[in-house]
Amino acid sequence: MLENLELFKMHARAANSDRQHNRMIMDKLRGFQRALLYSYQAAWIKRDIDDNANWVRALINPDKVKFDYDEKIVSVEWEHGFRPGDTFEWGKDTGSHWIILKTEDTE
Repeated sequence: MLENLELFKMHARAANSDRQHNRMIMDKLRGFQRALLYSYQAAWIKRDIDDNANWVRALINPDKVKFDYDEKIVSVEWEHGFRPGDTFEWGKDTGSHWIILKTEDTE
C-alpha cells in the first residue's frame, strides 16, 4: 500500500498538484481527532517526566497480550512530543504507568 501512496505522490508532483494529497492528510487528521473525542479506546495520558505536563487525549488499542506484559498501540498527535523511552500515566489518578518502546514510521 505504501508503494501506491508513493506512486500517487509522484503523479501529484508531476502534475504540480499536491492539493489532493494535502486534503487527504487533513481528512485523516480530522478523522483521528474525532476518534479522540468519541472512541471508547480514547484515553487521557500525561508524560511522567514533568509534573506540570498537560493531560492529552490518545487512542490506546490492544496489540498483543504476553504473560509478563501487554503491548498496546498508542496513537497521539505528533505535536505532543512523545518519543521512544518516554513514560506516561494512563488515565487520571489511576497509577498505571507505561513506557513507549518503539514507533512505527509511516514515511
